[in-house]
Amino acid sequence: MYCPKCLNQTLFIKPKGVVDIYINGKKRDNGRFLYNMDPAYEEEVLSDFTNKCEEFFKWYGDFKNKETIEYIELLTVDIKCENNCRFSPMERFSAVDTIITSEVILDVLTTFGKKYNLEVELKV
Repeated sequence: MYCPKCLNQTLFIKPKGVVDIYINGKKRDNGRFLYNMDPAYEEEVLSDFTNKCEEFFKWYGDFKNKETIEYIELLTVDIKCENNCRFSPMERFSAVDTIITSEVILDVLTTFGKKYNLEVELKV
């Protein structure tokens, strides 16, 4: 990935870390999950992501004025640059297609959208 500090393709996601889930810019206090890039943990990571999305949809489904689900962000601070660039704790990087694929994200959101009567129209 591209490093915004040294301007090289030297950025990578650490093998273990935390991902925060933002849906339409909203994040629950417990809207995060642990990941481990080891293939042995792939199902566990997917299960954790799915559970966190369902918790969000249950919570959001109780709102009176619901907006269409248009955006999802999977953000992490667990990034490292091969050139040892430093990042502030506020700098977050996308984990889409690295930790969870776009296809899986769309499938999970569509499934829970139907289950909780929420409209899902993701914009790219």
